[in-house]
Amino acid sequence: MYKKLQVFTKTSNFRQAIKLVECPLVKPQDEEVRVKNIFAGVNATDINITAARYFTDGKLPFDIGLEALGVVDEIGSNVTTFKKGQPVLALTSSGFSEYVYSSPKNLVPLPELKPNYLVTYVNGLTATIGLDKAGHVKAGDKVFVTAAAGGTGQIVVQWAKHRGAYVIAMTSSEKKAEYLKQLGADFIINYKTDNIDQVLTEKFPDGIDVVWETVGGEIYSTLFKHLAIRGRMVVIGSITNYSSEQSHGFGDVPISNFQTKILMRSLSVTGFMLLNYHDCFPEYFGQLISKVHKGEIKAVVDLGEQTSDGKFFGLEQVARAEEYLHGGKNLGKVVVQIQEP
Repeated sequence: MYKKLQVFTKTSNFRQAIKLVECPLVKPQDEEVRVKNIFAGVNATDINITAARYFTDGKLPFDIGLEALGVVDEIGSNVTTFKKGQPVLALTSSGFSEYVYSSPKNLVPLPELKPNYLVTYVNGLTATIGLDKAGHVKAGDKVFVTAAAGGTGQIVVQWAKHRGAYVIAMTSSEKKAEYLKQLGADFIINYKTDNIDQVLTEKFPDGIDVVWETVGGEIYSTLFKHLAIRGRMVVIGSITNYSSEQSHGFGDVPISNFQTKILMRSLSVTGFMLLNYHDCFPEYFGQLISKVHKGEIKAVVDLGEQTSDGKFFGLEQVARAEEYLHGGKNLGKVVVQIQEP
């Protein structure tokens, strides 16, 4: 038997949505690989899935968890591309589980068993593909990054710098600001102590070329106002609204004369949903895994070791990890260790 989390109640309250269940540990089918899951990634959008907003047909109960990282435990008779004991990243919908059954096409081989490689999937691909294909970032651009010290934000900062941009990073604490400086951010805004509108007006009167927007609400409206001529806003999410029980999880953003503003200033506002860029995955995965392995990209993970209740270990700790993420307390990507290797 093995344990996994499943959603039994459709709600954005993760703790209320899930139950821990037991399943029989069976051999994989001929075309399957069974992975012993050691680390699972926590993503802000997990609570959109528990609320059945997307990535599920909503039939209860259903599995949860987008990322699993572990070792190949058992191989189906027709599988020739993987071997037992090999470290892999599983692209899945059941990552909060002690074991994952997967098609080989949804497994990515890894050079070593380290949780940092979890950053390369949802976070890393969103950051790199989103900046390149939706933000069209180029050398000399001024790029504003919201939630810059989070799992995705840390990669956005580094990728923008890699492209030759000037990076303005928004965060919430001095500790996170120090980390962002280490990543190469050129200018830091602490949204808890700084007036974003005032700072941007004074320091960047010509506007921002690319805004990486993950927050929604008032911050969205403020940043839209500061787009430069031909500026691009890339909308990744609206995390301030995810925990709402609204059916869609995204709040409305009232911007007066919106069409006039985007027309007269040649602005663009582009939504980015990672799965719509599936064709880009192989190219960008290869780059990200290589750069993380070589230390060319810092992919910090937060296992909750500095919290009062200690490390996120075991499936019972996933709900606490989700609450920690949505409380804005994390530095880097939030990860839960599911079990010992």
